[in-house]
Amino acid sequence: MLAVHTQVMGVPRVFHPTLMWDKENVVLIDTGVPGSLEEIRNQAEAAGAPYARLNHIVFTQQDIDHISGAAELLAGHPGVAVHAHEKDAPHIRGDKKLSRLTDAFMERISDRSEEEQARILRVFDNAATPVDRVLRDGDRLPFCGGVTVIHTPGHTAGHICLYHHASRTLVAGDALNILHGELVGPNEDPMAEDGVVAEDAVSALEKLTEYDIAAIITYHGGLFDAEPNKNLDEVIAHRKLYSYRR
Repeated sequence: MLAVHTQVMGVPRVFHPTLMWDKENVVLIDTGVPGSLEEIRNQAEAAGAPYARLNHIVFTQQDIDHISGAAELLAGHPGVAVHAHEKDAPHIRGDKKLSRLTDAFMERISDRSEEEQARILRVFDNAATPVDRVLRDGDRLPFCGGVTVIHTPGHTAGHICLYHHASRTLVAGDALNILHGELVGPNEDPMAEDGVVAEDAVSALEKLTEYDIAAIITYHGGLFDAEPNKNLDEVIAHRKLYSYRR
C-alpha cells in the first residue's frame, strides 16, 4: 500500500494506490493524479519493488483521482497494459465523458475563479487513457499468485474490488472507506447519471463476504485489518455510508 500526498481542488489529500509484484509482473492498482509519479516511484523503490519493470496498471474505477496520473506513468513505461471494467472502460478511454463530470460538479466549482475552473477542467480533459484489457466480474488475473476481479457497482457503474488470494488482501477502491477509524461503505453521493446510487453500492458489497479477508486497502483511508469480515458485515447490515458530515 502506497501513500500519495497531493492536493485536489486546493484540498490536501492522501491516496492509497496498491503495488504488487512477482518475478514477471509489477502491477499498480490506481495511479493518483498528475504529479503523483515521483512519490509512487520513490515509495515503490523503498519497498524493494522493481518499479522499472512496471508492466500492468489496473483501475478500480473511472474517477479522476484514480486515473489521471496514468499519463505520466505511461510516458515512462510505454508497454504497460491497462485494465479496467467494461462499464468504466469507455469513460477512461475518453469515448464517453467521465461520469463525475456532471452539472452538479460544475455547480460546485462555479464560485471559483475562471482560472481555477480552467485548471480543474484541464485535468479532466487530459485524463483519457487507452484500456488494453476489459475486465468482468469473476475474472482471475494471474499476477502474484492470483487476483480475482469483483464487480461492485454503485460509486461508478464499473467499479471493481480486487482480492489477492495469497495475502487475503482486498483492494477496495472507493467501495469501502475508513472514517474516524471505522470501516464504512461508499460515498453517499449518488451517481444518477450511471443509473446507480450509493445504496446499490452497499448491496454490491455482499459479494465481498464470500472471501476470507485478512486486510482491506481503501483508497481513501488506507489499511483496515481489525476483523475485516465482521466489520464488513456491519457496514452492510447497518448501511453505513461515507459522509463528510459523520
